[in-house]
Amino acid sequence: MEKKIKKYISSTVSYHDIYKAVEIANELNLGLEISRFGKLKDLDEKFNETLDEYEDAIKDLKGPLSLHGFFSNLCPVSKDPLIKEASIKRYYQSLEIASRLGADKVVFHTCFNNLLKQQVYRDNFFHSTVEFYSEFVSYFEERKITLLIENVHEPDSSMIRNIIGAVNSPYLKATIDIGHCNIHSKNSVSDWIKDYGIMLYHMHFHNNFKDEDSHSSLKQGTLNIKEIIQTLKDLRLYPSVTFEIFDKDALGESVQYLDEILDELKFGI
Repeated sequence: MEKKIKKYISSTVSYHDIYKAVEIANELNLGLEISRFGKLKDLDEKFNETLDEYEDAIKDLKGPLSLHGFFSNLCPVSKDPLIKEASIKRYYQSLEIASRLGADKVVFHTCFNNLLKQQVYRDNFFHSTVEFYSEFVSYFEERKITLLIENVHEPDSSMIRNIIGAVNSPYLKATIDIGHCNIHSKNSVSDWIKDYGIMLYHMHFHNNFKDEDSHSSLKQGTLNIKEIIQTLKDLRLYPSVTFEIFDKDALGESVQYLDEILDELKFGI
């Protein structure tokens, strides 16, 4: 991994206007992570049309491209066969989008439900997820695209770390969403980073006050961003970073704030 932190914005800063998202990414001299591809209500009817539109838009993108895979109401290891079928379809569509547009990585949620406290659920979820990703990642290996698993409701890093370890593919890595850690995890972001080590490939940056997943400016919340960067520096880890901040002004403020921290710590620049 190169000793520079690649930075992206999320296309959700302009919601479904992909042309505007490319414009903002270019203004900030950053890459773009496409999220919320198309509109779900008419996705199947207009999938190819939407893909053509996105391909046209990103031809003007100056930075690198990443993709956030589909996630709304999905679970590719669901016990309900209809939900499972629909979820797997969306996951493979995500890969198709990344291949067509030239994204170098695709981020997926685990779909883990931490409200279910039964050990049998956790064991079954783990084994089913390992089985699914063991097959799914092979298609990423063929295309040399990195598949990333992101935390959402996980209370600690052990589940995802063990899934990645069990699948054991150089193209399956971890994404840490620091805002999700702040709300749902009992452990600090630094603890997650230390546990993942070289499994860590990508991060989602936004802040909150532990009350809601607000995707706020890095300066608005309880997370200590400088401490997180110091941990990366101490461990010599250089994951790419996507600013998952959906207000344009807050995004600009956050980009400047992170650059100031990186410059102060003389790291990843």
